[in-house]
Amino acid sequence: MFRNVRTEPRRFSFRSRHLPEVREEWVERKRRVEAEVFGQPLDGEGRTISFRRGNGEEVLGERASRRKAAIRGSRRAAVRAAIIGVFLCYLAYQGILWLEGSEFANIMKSLQNG
Repeated sequence: MFRNVRTEPRRFSFRSRHLPEVREEWVERKRRVEAEVFGQPLDGEGRTISFRRGNGEEVLGERASRRKAAIRGSRRAAVRAAIIGVFLCYLAYQGILWLEGSEFANIMKSLQNG
């Protein structure tokens, strides 16, 4: 009813706490870093494809050698585990034989019968 034309009326602006406002500098910095990491130009254009001879074969050969080394390592680990398992079974068998021949076995038999 009594409105003052010289002052601007109060306005309500809701700021959500769940979605923080990201400053424009951070968005620009992120875009530059991603462009640098992925090798894309900064102006937004797509990267041109360049074909090089021999480079792909070197990469594939390197991958294959790493794969062979990983397979060889896993086989060695499996053989080691098998040898340790056989040794532990042998120790358990020798322990059982020792227990049967000792006086402790006689004590256990008397407790079972008794």
